Amino acid sequence: MNQTLTDNSRVDLQNDQIIEMCRELGKKFSKRAAKYDVEGSFPVENFQEIKDAGLLGIMIPKKYGGMGADFLTYTRALEQLAKGDASTGLTFNMHNIAVGSLAELNVEGIGGSREKRMMEFITWVYDQSVNQKKLFASASSEPGIGAHFSKLKTLYNRVDGGFIINGVKNWVSMAGYADYYVVAARAADSKSDVPAISFLIVEKENPNARVEFTWDVLGMRATSTNPVYFEECFVPTEALFLGSEGMALYKIAREPHWLVGGYNGVYLGICSATFEFMVEYLKKKKIPGTDTPLAEDTRIQHKVGELYAQLEATRRVTYSAARLVADRPGTPEANTAIHHAKFMVSELGPRLTSEAIRICGGSTISKRMPLERYFREARCGGLMPATSDECLFYLGKAAFGTDLSKPSETYW
Repeated sequence: MNQTLTDNSRVDLQNDQIIEMCRELGKKFSKRAAKYDVEGSFPVENFQEIKDAGLLGIMIPKKYGGMGADFLTYTRALEQLAKGDASTGLTFNMHNIAVGSLAELNVEGIGGSREKRMMEFITWVYDQSVNQKKLFASASSEPGIGAHFSKLKTLYNRVDGGFIINGVKNWVSMAGYADYYVVAARAADSKSDVPAISFLIVEKENPNARVEFTWDVLGMRATSTNPVYFEECFVPTEALFLGSEGMALYKIAREPHWLVGGYNGVYLGICSATFEFMVEYLKKKKIPGTDTPLAEDTRIQHKVGELYAQLEATRRVTYSAARLVADRPGTPEANTAIHHAKFMVSELGPRLTSEAIRICGGSTISKRMPLERYFREARCGGLMPATSDECLFYLGKAAFGTDLSKPSETYW
């Protein structure tokens, strides 16, 4: 007898299919990851497969042609992509910082011209992502400032028909490859203690947006995270994000999960890949002078068990935080949970990869094996916003009952 699926069961099945698709893509990405890492080249082939799979619309509602994934499904999908290639996972997250944050909005009922402007902008982004297969890159961090939005020096002025942007962004992942830059800038005439920060969309082909290809770093070498200079850069009125000025800092403070929690799936993916490599390696490597695998050594089993406990604890915290975001975005509980998860996964990565190298032995630092790359990439997690120290700052304030929906109380 056929049993009719409930709505929840149908959604779960669809989410499982998304995650499985990303698992299969991650397996393909893993075969190219070393090449991209050594070259420091952008993973063009990986992104073509992401586009072909329709994943640029992973968060976009189904009625607009997307997959309609929630934040938990997205986090788990990102984990699978990053297991194969962390640089691809991280840059894919940059696209979704812009697109995913729109997918959570419900602007129906706002009314008037404001609702019309917002819907026109949202449907344009959806069309560019789903139908035109265009990539959006977040352009926020600045030299000497990082992602502290309240300190931004990039300015925009209103002019007839649009805006003029002047400034430099120095950590723009996908710079030179993304089709659009989502530029965070401060209104030049803003005098408030909480400056009016807006997002403006700049096309890659804009003649006054210049990329400087300088990316040559420890880890995440294939992200093409280069500085972009905006010099008297004109963008039309319709390029204003959501058609609204000055609200970005308030939005980030109240719903920080995209700028913070999107990284969690990436770094959890590195941890997962590290643990799986370690287990398989120890099954094959012999105890010196014997034919017995190291996996049968009780001391090794004890240490691997300890690392397993740490990984599973971090995974559960990460998934739980993502579920809270999916169910109750912007609540104090969700915001605190996402910072807790970001701290845990950022700190676990360097510890787990270091222990894996120690347990598996010196041969695993060879570039013919992925473990040394995992080590380098994991080391970068605590530097991504929110940094590990900023997460602790946030958690400490939350413990004391501080109202962290106020931008002045956050690290931004």
